[in-house]
Amino acid sequence: MTMEIPFTEEQIVDACLEIVRVNKIEECYLRPIAFLGDGAMGLGAVNPTRVAVVPWKWGSYLGDEGIKNGIRAKVSSFTRPGVNMLMAKGKVVGHYVNSILAKREALKAGYQEAVMLDASGYVSEASGENIFVVRDGKIATPPYGASILGGITRDSVITIAKELGFETEQRLISRDELYCADEVFFCGTAAEVTPVRELDDRKIGKGGRGPITQRIQERYFEVVRGKHPNHAEWISVSRGLNQGPIALTLFAR
Repeated sequence: MTMEIPFTEEQIVDACLEIVRVNKIEECYLRPIAFLGDGAMGLGAVNPTRVAVVPWKWGSYLGDEGIKNGIRAKVSSFTRPGVNMLMAKGKVVGHYVNSILAKREALKAGYQEAVMLDASGYVSEASGENIFVVRDGKIATPPYGASILGGITRDSVITIAKELGFETEQRLISRDELYCADEVFFCGTAAEVTPVRELDDRKIGKGGRGPITQRIQERYFEVVRGKHPNHAEWISVSRGLNQGPIALTLFAR
């Protein structure tokens, strides 16, 4: 986005840890955000880049019940912009207008989330999550080069799936593959790993959390909560003056 961040990655991580420590928050969602500050108006204005870190308490984005038993989703009438329409790999606030339209449409229709297709009709992602499909014991997800955000949680799930012995393929996925899948699940910083039990009023698999989704989900939670020896590099730890250790799991969908 040609925005020069005036801090190092380490400084921003330290700020995340410090804001949790100072506010004595036991568990929260962290939103670091960089934005153009004071200066000229206009679409071409290049003003100083400011950075903020905002924490708040937030449970499972799609609900604790959804984590366990799966959610209902629908394919959105809104299309995910193509790779040359926006910088798809950037987690950019303005991109989420497209997601908001899709999400609100889904909620008003009685669903919990929207699945978005790309300009060619292939599965892209959900309004705020990456998507995985399971069929005959194999896992697939849209490729990194498609119109998707290359989520850090997505990368983590791919790594965990491989470690558990599951074959994971990055390829184009058609909408009807989701209907025929044994399992479908979303992943993201806020959504974590959430199964989809129903899509467009069609039951996915047996209509609940599938066994492969459950295994990935269980390992994911073990790792991000520091209860598994693998991937200590995914967690930053700081000890407060009068508190126990603070663990920060660095994920951003």
